[in-house]
Amino acid sequence: MNVLILALLDLLAPVAALGVTLRFLFSSRRGLLKDLPGELAQRLGKLSPENRARLAGGPVLWVHAASAGEVAAVEELLWRVKDGPAAPKILLTATTAAGRRAAQALSCVDAAALAPLDCWPAVSRVLATARPYALLLVETELWPHMIELAHRGGAAVALVNGRVSDRSFPRYRLIAGLLRPFLRRLTRLAAQTEADARRFSRLGVAPGAISIVGNMKYDRPEYDCDAAVARERILRLGWVGMRLFVAGSTHPGEHELVLSAFRAARARFPDLRLVLAPRHVEKALAVERTLADSGVPFARWSDKDGLPGADCLLLDAMGVLRAFYAQAAVAFVGGTLVPVGGHNLLEPALAGVPVLFGPHFENARQAAELLAASGCGFKVDGATALAAKLCEMLDNPKRAVELSLKTRDLASKLRGATGRTLDWLAPILECTGNS
Repeated sequence: MNVLILALLDLLAPVAALGVTLRFLFSSRRGLLKDLPGELAQRLGKLSPENRARLAGGPVLWVHAASAGEVAAVEELLWRVKDGPAAPKILLTATTAAGRRAAQALSCVDAAALAPLDCWPAVSRVLATARPYALLLVETELWPHMIELAHRGGAAVALVNGRVSDRSFPRYRLIAGLLRPFLRRLTRLAAQTEADARRFSRLGVAPGAISIVGNMKYDRPEYDCDAAVARERILRLGWVGMRLFVAGSTHPGEHELVLSAFRAARARFPDLRLVLAPRHVEKALAVERTLADSGVPFARWSDKDGLPGADCLLLDAMGVLRAFYAQAAVAFVGGTLVPVGGHNLLEPALAGVPVLFGPHFENARQAAELLAASGCGFKVDGATALAAKLCEMLDNPKRAVELSLKTRDLASKLRGATGRTLDWLAPILECTGNS
């Protein structure tokens, strides 16, 4: 049955590849076509000579994540695996180029590459080259060929930080009959919440394979190492003593709302400055046009000399948002005022910053509900409500300090998922002496 399903998917693979190619050609990433030959080789399952050399001489653990956010989710886990006795070589593949860049930045990762197309030849080529003893999939990366072929090759297959959002669960149920044979191959599944565990069970994962461990994204390292990065830029912009409103992971349709709220709040609080971080860096040019149309003076992170007189800093590079969350008076997390589902609401909370978010938080429901219930996070329904809540936060500095302490305390209580995940994966990781 599994082979027949995979054969059908292989027949559809060229159509899917054509769709991806056309989408790429008409997207803001089309300027990256110069990288197409290298990307195509990796998509077809060919690991570079450098990556093959780095994986030689030891057992290999293959970890697959979607993009940079999912790579961040497993960062602490990978460090702990690497610190254990008889540490394996780690191959980390990512679906997106942003994810690959994030993987390449981790020194605990021996080899980073784009994920192979989920078809028999490409996945088989990676397995034949790397010969992993285990495959760890992250969050929702349930690729049938990866799962089945890794299992047939003798590798244990697990899903970590597993989640199924409110919005995606009905779609998964429609194809549950096709998914079930592959989900039964999962040796271990570490689910974020009880709701996630229940959904995975209904989709066909063996109940005995599931453990509820929490969200590993909350175990990311503290911000101290990043603080100097933000402080240096704040100094060059002349923003010392100013209060920062940091809007992170924003999407098209949200930038205008954030700018409208910022302008309204700044009319009352002249010392307010905005840090705006689009979710997709390649779309920064479109955000620049929005900023120019708004009349808000701005500087880009990539402008090394800064721009005195700027009221907004546009983060057009990856890896610096966390540093600015740590300097914020109030934060907004994007993907929530538009129907995307939201991003990591606990990231600013870990820095002790009150968090604002819109009504679309399906992908971060647990964090949203905890923040709202504890009074550390606030749901807003649009630009007017966002401006009003922002002003409310800025208007009461004493309450802001109290909220900061309360928010950090709440976030710290949600830590520990990485350790619980490692305990649950012990039967798999013991192949190399890790536990």
